[in-house]
Amino acid sequence: MQPEDPRSDILNLLKRRDSSVDELSPELGISPTATRQHLSILERDGLIKRTSVKEKLGRPKVIYSLSEKAEGLFPKAYSDFFKWTIKDMIEREGPERVRSLMERLGTQQASYYRERVREDGDVESMVEILNELGAFAEMKRENGHILIREYNCLIYDIAMEFGDLVCEFDLKFISSLLNSNVALKSCIAHGDRCCSFALDLQSEFDSTEGDE
Repeated sequence: MQPEDPRSDILNLLKRRDSSVDELSPELGISPTATRQHLSILERDGLIKRTSVKEKLGRPKVIYSLSEKAEGLFPKAYSDFFKWTIKDMIEREGPERVRSLMERLGTQQASYYRERVREDGDVESMVEILNELGAFAEMKRENGHILIREYNCLIYDIAMEFGDLVCEFDLKFISSLLNSNVALKSCIAHGDRCCSFALDLQSEFDSTEGDE
């Protein structure tokens, strides 16, 4: 996290230990009043939380700590850890083992969101879930197919290194959640603008056109 103002400094200090206004103020080099103002903004933004601790004498002491939301602001090494795990698995058990793992994880994630999907083929709910995850997804209809396009790859670093092996995760996630056959048509890791997934719903379109 790059320190830009006292609020960034507060978050960095609270990362090390929970603190009160009186403990933070000297560290920041600003008055207790100014410290409280910055804490109020951080609390409003959901980045910190407060806890009252009873003292032997006097009023309870207010202690500030980081929220779960704030933890996401600090650097993490998830992608590197995942890369090392995949490399080790490929060396020990072969690439097909990784492909099977990605499919299994995609199926597991789909089961977590299953109750959000109203019925098989509920693409609107699927796109909504993908956008909540940060995929910048949209739905398009082309030539009897529905395309789901993702403009942000959620596992970009890993996909750039391992390509189609890890793309199986998205394929299985979408196909399991929609209970539909899905094909990968383009991929950011291959240099395309977006990852696009085609759902073959030609039969549905044919029956709809026949009713008109």
